[in-house]
Amino acid sequence: MSDNPHSPGPQLPPPQQQGAAKRSKSTPILLGIAAVVTVVLIAGGSFAFFSGFNPFGDPEPDYAQTPSQSDVMDFSGLSKDMRLRGAPMSRSAEATDATPQVLRFIGSTASILTRVGEGDEPSWTVSVAHQDIDTSDKDPLDASLDSEEIAESSVDEAKLLGTPVACRLSEDAVQCGDRSVSLSDGSMTTAERHTDVDPDPASSSVPIDVDDDGTLAGPNGNAYEDLSLGPEAHVSKIAGSQAGETGLWVVSDGQTLAAVNTDSVLWTQKLDPSAAEVTGLGDKRVTPSWVAVEGTLIIGASDGVKGLDTSTGDQLWKVSAPTEGFMVAGSQLRIQHEGAVSTFDFTDSSKDSVVTADKGFDENITVLPAPKLPSKDDVRNATLDVPPACADFAMRTDSKQAFTDGKTAEGEFRESVAMHDITPSIGTPKPLVAIEFVCYSGGNLVTDSVGVYDQKLDLVTSIEPWSGDSDFHQLADFKRSIFSTIDLTGPYMTATLDNIAVYGDEDYNAAERKGAAELRFAWSKGGYEPQDVLFTADGKSVRVPKVEDVQKFVDAASKGDDEAAGAMATEEVMQGLNEVIGDESSSDPLTYRNLALQDGATVDTCELMGVVSEEFGDYTMSNGVPLMEGIGGFGADSLKAGDVICGLKAQGETIDPDDDGSWYTAHLLLRGNEAGAVKVYSVSAYTG
Repeated sequence: MSDNPHSPGPQLPPPQQQGAAKRSKSTPILLGIAAVVTVVLIAGGSFAFFSGFNPFGDPEPDYAQTPSQSDVMDFSGLSKDMRLRGAPMSRSAEATDATPQVLRFIGSTASILTRVGEGDEPSWTVSVAHQDIDTSDKDPLDASLDSEEIAESSVDEAKLLGTPVACRLSEDAVQCGDRSVSLSDGSMTTAERHTDVDPDPASSSVPIDVDDDGTLAGPNGNAYEDLSLGPEAHVSKIAGSQAGETGLWVVSDGQTLAAVNTDSVLWTQKLDPSAAEVTGLGDKRVTPSWVAVEGTLIIGASDGVKGLDTSTGDQLWKVSAPTEGFMVAGSQLRIQHEGAVSTFDFTDSSKDSVVTADKGFDENITVLPAPKLPSKDDVRNATLDVPPACADFAMRTDSKQAFTDGKTAEGEFRESVAMHDITPSIGTPKPLVAIEFVCYSGGNLVTDSVGVYDQKLDLVTSIEPWSGDSDFHQLADFKRSIFSTIDLTGPYMTATLDNIAVYGDEDYNAAERKGAAELRFAWSKGGYEPQDVLFTADGKSVRVPKVEDVQKFVDAASKGDDEAAGAMATEEVMQGLNEVIGDESSSDPLTYRNLALQDGATVDTCELMGVVSEEFGDYTMSNGVPLMEGIGGFGADSLKAGDVICGLKAQGETIDPDDDGSWYTAHLLLRGNEAGAVKVYSVSAYTG
């Protein structure tokens, strides 16, 4: 079988037995956890709760001194976009002094809560989807930033979609919105009632107003002179744990950091550009990780976490590490760095003003919190239900196939199914494993399928866009497409495919296919439902318009509503609709309007245009039905990669892909665009 040019994404290390012996504080220890996603909510306003007692024993924490590293946890299985953040987790009055070790990481579409178990304590991981994610076809999930921001962003920078759910920690559960997560085992249930949680109690308690122009007004209504923050940025505010009516309060827009009291600015300083992302400043959807306690402000940037004197802004100490996220809980500082989460203890002060985080664990050992997934070796040697179209393509008489080292036994013509890539994830609505299969029918025919399996390796869903019953098969020529990446994050799955045939490609089996597609799915009713397809053709992003949207053009044109139709077509198309075809002397001459767009005409299917043998040659739609007229028509100056073609049928006409005598007598050509908007540039019909 020929090589498949995939680009495997990062994978979770195989889960192994939980538990690790705890060493002395002078030596980092492995507590172990992998693959979680989103923010620890224990800081800010909740700090007042922790400062009233010392749950970690004597001596008392000293936040003005450099903390010493006490242990390390392995989080090397985290997705690259997951960031540990310490946002205030509201704590109810009846909560006990036993603070559970709950960590929360924020990803692009979901948060993952993890309890770090020690000894007999349970460990678990759950995923909580963000709120208010826009999933409309015309507003793609990755368009939460505008084009200029996207161009300036690093390719590795996480794009936050939606709003992370604020959570409340009680004695026996964490409630996030209408979901309640049991502290004992991580089981998630629907809460009896939705609990409204102040997402940022520390900031909301600060009596400072921020105007639209970025100026700040104190409790007396007087503006602070010489202090103006970016009006386009969300301004975060935090009070010191002992702040009274006179302050001290700290404010930031992610670029400038300032401390103020009732009527004056105490100090200001510019922040490192990375501080906004690491600390969570400047975005109203994210509650910052910073805390102000006992005269020390703890804030992070990409090179580490530091403590500042709140009265002067001077640096008191720093923990140096390539920091991705951090949190403060009680007397502990946790820092996410290089696949690890290191804990530093303020009850054990270092003599040095700067200390460096030591990853200090064996990267070959990863302890995975429950729930667990089968290891890759288990998967590669399992008996699985192969995705149905793949099984048929590889001439399997039974979809259930035994794999040995990732491959089935070859058939008479060397037909087989092989595993190319395995993507496990517990940052999903349920623990899942996505397996990319290479389906080989013998000869030089090969294509890809993806199967998604649960913990027991039962098939949950499959992605086979080239199959006859696929929800995507009418969108493009996927017949020899190749999966390059699969991403499982929160309630969404994204599959990226290459080697898709588009206009301009050659029409033979081994020809290069230059199109690509990103397929997106959302979790619904126990499986993934198709949600969106974004194509790339000749460097242009294209969405195929919905059939019902194209139908609006057909209906408007057939009824003579040229104002409505003209908004969805070029001027050339509108001018040519009344062009007479054939005998002009007829009392009712034939035109493209009353031939192709006659009353009752319906749009049957639309797709990204595939291979055409010549510019205005024959064309067969991906459902197997050919056009009766050569592709193109009036208004078609030239065909382009990324164009969309729609097949039309007249009133009462039947289109049957299984009938060799079935044809599309009329068709439309549309200019492809990222929004999936209708722009018709050619109308064509068979004229006899």
